[in-house]
Amino acid sequence: MITNTATRRMFCLLAALLFCWHSATALALTDDYTRQQSEQWQPTREELAKAAEARKSGKYTEITWENLIPPSWDPAKVFDKFNFDRFSDDDPRAGKALKEFQALWSNAPANKELGGKLVRIAGFVAPLDFLGGDQMSEFLLVPYFGACIHVPPPPANQIIYVILEKPMGIQMMDTVMVYGKLEIEKSESDIGDAGYRIKAVAVEPYAAEETESN
Repeated sequence: MITNTATRRMFCLLAALLFCWHSATALALTDDYTRQQSEQWQPTREELAKAAEARKSGKYTEITWENLIPPSWDPAKVFDKFNFDRFSDDDPRAGKALKEFQALWSNAPANKELGGKLVRIAGFVAPLDFLGGDQMSEFLLVPYFGACIHVPPPPANQIIYVILEKPMGIQMMDTVMVYGKLEIEKSESDIGDAGYRIKAVAVEPYAAEETESN
């Protein structure tokens, strides 16, 4: 029997999709969130120097989360296929539909045109590991606050697995700009499945006003 919990999970997934489509708005709110943090990540001089070098090199093209979705893939059609709004809480088809939907979400196709490109992209940090204290060496970059932590993960083509050259003191849900080569590679984790991977050349705190002026 499907409970209200399963139905609520479906609606959470719907909400996650809306967040993905409005990721530009989510990132526009980043600065307000950053100012409220009491323990915001403070990069070292070396980390800031690497980011400045990457930014000034002109090698890295800034992309948005919408760019990561191939033009041929329409997430709205994924929802339409299941007609979630027609399921009652005790509908035996609901559980099966939810599992099928999650499988499709986890295997959402990547934009092949971006594979191997040098990019920079802003997003929120969902940690995968902590190496003592608050140092981390890898994390998931996601398009909206709380993704993979407080709310269900977005589709795989809206998650980037980031590997750092050296551990950094980045905090959970910090907002950062990541520089590196974007690879199309599937990575699975307990908190979300990523369709992309970046071995980061540099990472810096995200600042909307600086991005707009560059």
